[in-house]
Amino acid sequence: SSGINAEYGYYTNNLRQLVMTASVEESEEVPRKRLKFRCYKPHDEHLQGKQLAQVEATSIDNTVTDILKQASSQSADIDLNTLAPRKANWDLKRDVEKKLAKLERRTKRAMAEMIREKLRSERDIMAGAATGQDTGDDSD
Repeated sequence: SSGINAEYGYYTNNLRQLVMTASVEESEEVPRKRLKFRCYKPHDEHLQGKQLAQVEATSIDNTVTDILKQASSQSADIDLNTLAPRKANWDLKRDVEKKLAKLERRTKRAMAEMIREKLRSERDIMAGAATGQDTGDDSD
């Protein structure tokens, strides 16, 4: 506890010196900042005169009622569907939608190519069978 008292004395002396030098420097033409104790209550009698008066909180009842009146008049204009909460994954769906559209186009293109290849192979089989029958008839 003696260490705390020593620190308190050190800080009190430093504050006292600051106040004294501030009052000496006030006589100079260069304006200096003054000490203002808003939340701190100094223990030194010399510094207690520098403490600012407590400020009372202003009543905000009128301001709040005005804001509530404005909000109630605007609430009639709001659609209830827009107030419904969004699903938890709405942002994921939004971000993935572009990628899914691109993937859908590629899937359709790949399926069309597979159908074309199947039709080509069937056509080649039919053409081969038709030419095979003609050559088979001629050889008999």
